[in-house]
Amino acid sequence: MAEEAHHELRSERPSAMRKWLEIGLIFAIFFVHGGAPAPHVNETYYLAKAKHYWEPSWCQGDLFLESADAHLTFYWTIGWLAKFFSLPTVAWIGRIAAWGLLAWSWQRLSTRLTRLPLASVLSAALMVWLVGVMNFAGEWVVGGVEGKCFAYACVFAGLTAMVDARWRLAWPWFGLAGAFHVLVGGWSAIAAGLVWLLERSDARPSIVTMLPSLLLAIALALPGIVPALKLTSDVSSEVSREANQVYVFDRLPHHLAPLAVESKTLFMHTRNFSLPLLAFVILWWAAGVSSRGTLEGKSANVVSLSPGPSLQGRGIGMALTRICRFAAWGFLISVLGLIWEIVCWNHPALAASLLKYYWFRLADVAVPVAAVFLICYWIERLARERSRLLVPAVMIAVALPIYHLVGTSAARWRDTTPPADAKMIDPAAWLETCQWVRERTPVDAMFLVPRAAQSFTWNTGRKNVVTWKDVPQDAATLITWRDRYFDVYWHNDEFGEYVPYGSLAWQGTAQVRELAAKYGVDYVITREFPPLGLPVAYGNASYTVYRVSREAEDTLE
Repeated sequence: MAEEAHHELRSERPSAMRKWLEIGLIFAIFFVHGGAPAPHVNETYYLAKAKHYWEPSWCQGDLFLESADAHLTFYWTIGWLAKFFSLPTVAWIGRIAAWGLLAWSWQRLSTRLTRLPLASVLSAALMVWLVGVMNFAGEWVVGGVEGKCFAYACVFAGLTAMVDARWRLAWPWFGLAGAFHVLVGGWSAIAAGLVWLLERSDARPSIVTMLPSLLLAIALALPGIVPALKLTSDVSSEVSREANQVYVFDRLPHHLAPLAVESKTLFMHTRNFSLPLLAFVILWWAAGVSSRGTLEGKSANVVSLSPGPSLQGRGIGMALTRICRFAAWGFLISVLGLIWEIVCWNHPALAASLLKYYWFRLADVAVPVAAVFLICYWIERLARERSRLLVPAVMIAVALPIYHLVGTSAARWRDTTPPADAKMIDPAAWLETCQWVRERTPVDAMFLVPRAAQSFTWNTGRKNVVTWKDVPQDAATLITWRDRYFDVYWHNDEFGEYVPYGSLAWQGTAQVRELAAKYGVDYVITREFPPLGLPVAYGNASYTVYRVSREAEDTLE
């Protein structure tokens, strides 16, 4: 049955010209959605680390850059370009490669699930809107380049094989996804495995039959698995537990422990995710009910979503069912994560030991993806039935992502600030400061910078003591990062609460000198007010660069 369905699907696939047209249009959508000026938020993190991996002398002594390397596949496929090109150039090369692979894999997946011309373009636009805006835990697919982008391209290719019931081809794709990002590939493989379990035993390959494919998937995933295992291999269990808590509750609760964030933030994320979740549940339920009623009513024109004899010659129904089951398992994994967080509420070390594995990542993508293809299913069905609802349904499905893409483009046209600089006060003045640092300071100088200055190393090629974004992933260095971060930027206020300083300048000259001596700092960059009693090396409307070491002063002289 699966082979018959697969054969019919192949016969209905678009021509080569239409295929490449769709891929080109999908790529254009991804460009509009993710084409902000470099660096994007995570590009300063991934690409600076990749450059240091290939050039250890670059920013030698930087805590984050010299921490353990967790994304070796990305460094070996994209990161090596930083040896020959500037970081912005590498970012754009990586983006083009990632968006191209994502467009190719998405178009292939879409053609398995709908016969409508250009439906893959519509589904791509809906996907970037729903995933990018309507997520629960901050997951995304299309944006700046990092390992996750390539991982999701492999996941979509794996889902294509899964909906075709070509299970032995699916597992290596999920394994390759794990090589680029072990958790993206890992959770996707788990959800796909659960989908396989729901298949009828006489219609699915056995474990023994799939064993070579599974072993190949594991082998492909090893470049992602081994570095991840090494992150805690050289530390005691006490250090590992402490690092887990820092990572989950101090640094990334919005991704890993959603119930620990502020109630206002939790409400906003829940509200956002409710739209794709409700669309998924309602449309899947309605399609299932309608299909059963149609079968009872002896109509042969409606595609069934339920497995069974009615699917002979119509593999698209079972294909959509598999995608929906994949999303349902992804959502259930998130529910289990929430349950674990609640059960371990008073035991943070135990909670963090599992929450660090990003239980909410898959649902943020899988549920919107399934909702998108259910929308396409209903549009196709309305077209086949010549329903009067077809025109308003198409108009709504087209208008919503267009509104998002036009709004994104308009905002980018008004403000050309790279996303990595968006949290800096007066980004233009910040970039001027970075330019001065790059041109006028020694390459081995150490800097104390504002805590949101994640683009400092990217823009200057200089090392810094610590920032909020540049968090190491190995346990030992993560603890050091936590100690530095709170030592440099936080204090007890007059009410006894632990709060961040407004800026480094608020700490006063004596404390800044003390921090500089403690961490071997040559220069301090902070807001222009209040002024510090230190030699001024450079200043503009918003930032001042102070010299705090004799070596720095001698160099300038």
